[in-house]
Amino acid sequence: MFNTSSEQWLKEESLPILPLSNWPVYDDLPELKFCDKKLPVIYGRKLSNGRYFEQGENYLHIGLDIFGSCFFMLTRYEEVALKERDKHERFPAKASLAYKEGFLLRPIVNEYVEVLWAAMKRLWPGLQRRERIYKALLTHDVDEPFVVYGRPWSQILKNIGGDLVKRKDLNLIFRRLKCKILKDRNLDPANTFDFIIDLSEKYGLKSEFYFMTDHTAGPLDGSNYSLESPDIRGLMSKIYKRGHTIGFHASYNTFRDSHQTKKEFEKLVVMAEKLGIKQDSWGGRQHYLRWENPTTWQNWEDAGLDYDSTLSFADYAGFRTGTCYEYPVFNLLTRKPLRLYEKPLIVMDVTLLGRNYMNLKIEEVLKHIERLVLYCKSFGGTFILLWHNLTLLEGWQRDIYKEILNIVS
Repeated sequence: MFNTSSEQWLKEESLPILPLSNWPVYDDLPELKFCDKKLPVIYGRKLSNGRYFEQGENYLHIGLDIFGSCFFMLTRYEEVALKERDKHERFPAKASLAYKEGFLLRPIVNEYVEVLWAAMKRLWPGLQRRERIYKALLTHDVDEPFVVYGRPWSQILKNIGGDLVKRKDLNLIFRRLKCKILKDRNLDPANTFDFIIDLSEKYGLKSEFYFMTDHTAGPLDGSNYSLESPDIRGLMSKIYKRGHTIGFHASYNTFRDSHQTKKEFEKLVVMAEKLGIKQDSWGGRQHYLRWENPTTWQNWEDAGLDYDSTLSFADYAGFRTGTCYEYPVFNLLTRKPLRLYEKPLIVMDVTLLGRNYMNLKIEEVLKHIERLVLYCKSFGGTFILLWHNLTLLEGWQRDIYKEILNIVS
């Protein structure tokens, strides 16, 4: 890949040629533990022996361009070279190489690293490396902290209509009415924060809650809540005091707007200082997973954030960046590394359950997550889950969330 001419750099003609070749890697490196039997070759070519592997007494040659292929995935190179976007201006999974070639559900970068390690061990058997330990990270975008409390009757009656016709949930109707009549935020169906925190602590996990500080797109940014509200301030304080993390949720129109990103993040930092919230690092996620390469990463770097966790496809859950490890990011346009880290999001609730996305049944959701978690555990990576507080309104949603935590913990 790094032999690409400057004229073709970041152009469609520099992308891998399809269909990709597959290397039967276990024929050459049977000691590998975690790779699939056939390894897609993003960049590379067969050696003079007609294979991707050759070893002699004092040498070892691999035809797979490990570094170029990893660079392609980690930097999201194709998302600059290709112009296809969905209605929210996001790069869709179905346009990606990983989806087209059937390896979106595999952390291909981790597999490439294992190949490199196995080859190095062949040459230098005494090599050692740090053992990685699997962990799960639960994250929650706070788009709408409340769906009844403080809302007008017109909105509540509209939602009740949906409960009756679409969701067929009489219990949810009763809970909405009770909250509205008693004017008690603790009874709000969307106030599932104690449920989330209690469950996280039961499994020995930490949750991160990403708050919005501005609403640049009206209803697309959820409810127009303010950090100055006593209810939101109290919620943030409670989360922090219980040992969980406060994070940043950039509004819908920020993904190309450096000034707005910085303005919104500064609001969060100011409020955190007022509340006595002190954290070693600050991170979060873009609303709607809207992200432009490398603009959004650079915006977050310039705003002073430490990490982003946006990179999962909205339409299909899997390894968008090809890895379950966090890593420092790279600006493809300036060709400079950034201080910012990416913590790749693996699964978003809406992706699995949304009618416009995967629209899976409950059993299918659990199987899909089990497969992704197994890979993360195999490589000692981090399984990052996004589950909105709004996706816990109904009993079946809370039940499936409990099942998921059984799997990921």
